[in-house]
Amino acid sequence: MNDNSRRTHNNVYVFGTAARKYDTMPDFNEHEGRHVNREPRVIERPKTHRKPDFLAIGLIVLTFVAVMVTGIIYLNLNFQSTYLSKSVVKLESEVVELQKNNAATAEQLEDGVNLKEIYKRATKVLGMKPVKKSQIVIFTRKNSTEIHQYGDIPSN
Repeated sequence: MNDNSRRTHNNVYVFGTAARKYDTMPDFNEHEGRHVNREPRVIERPKTHRKPDFLAIGLIVLTFVAVMVTGIIYLNLNFQSTYLSKSVVKLESEVVELQKNNAATAEQLEDGVNLKEIYKRATKVLGMKPVKKSQIVIFTRKNSTEIHQYGDIPSN
């Protein structure tokens, strides 16, 4: 051997460095000179035929059915909500259209009012006469907005 190295416990130590060689690991399969067999042993257990647990199977089936029913109810409610939302939108659009039509009709009626034609029709077709001074009855009120009639109003 070299005088700069010395041998201790199957490891080579080189003066000036503390690095060990990796290939000098001890063989853990050898135990005091004899070889230890480290192969895994298969331990066979006796086979037992387990009976199915009907309670667990029943709970699983019940849980599955509950989840499915809940899902179906949720989907049904979701579809109803969507249908109602669409019908509300449709009805709102109909209301807007009807409001537009009413506004247009009211505007036509206001534009079509001619007071001269109304006066002619009232006096000539319906036979109405203008009000005379004697037909006007004036009432005085006493701090009330109600008027009580105790007799007939004269027709002249």
